[in-house]
Amino acid sequence: MKKDLVKNKTLWIFVLVFLLSGCGLKANPVPLVSADLPMPVADKLAAKAKENAIVLTWVLHDPAGRIRYIDIARSRLGSPGKVCKDCPVTFERIGQLRVDDPKKSEYSFTDSLAEKGQTYRYRLTLCDDADLCSESQTVEENMK
Repeated sequence: MKKDLVKNKTLWIFVLVFLLSGCGLKANPVPLVSADLPMPVADKLAAKAKENAIVLTWVLHDPAGRIRYIDIARSRLGSPGKVCKDCPVTFERIGQLRVDDPKKSEYSFTDSLAEKGQTYRYRLTLCDDADLCSESQTVEENMK
């Protein structure tokens, strides 16, 4: 009888320890990113005013083919001579390009909604499948 009581106590202690130790959530999951993979970059971002639009061009360096889409955003800075350089800059997304071919490196986007007499600042946001994103440098252009 004592043997059964000791076995039951041992079993219940084992079950209690197992349940209390649990394997619950220890921390938020972190996406795996290899340190060996270089961070994708949009290089040589340029803006050029044409007749009725501003054309953005850039070169994407993504040897691992991680980037899936590129968001294009702009901020209106004001008219020439009335640009507030110290004002906070707020960007709004004006377009998105899918990156279907990882071998393609040269891209362009036409902002046909740019208004004459305004100065704009543009930036790109490069995002992968896990929505990990990095931003490019900014570029300014005056729509004449």
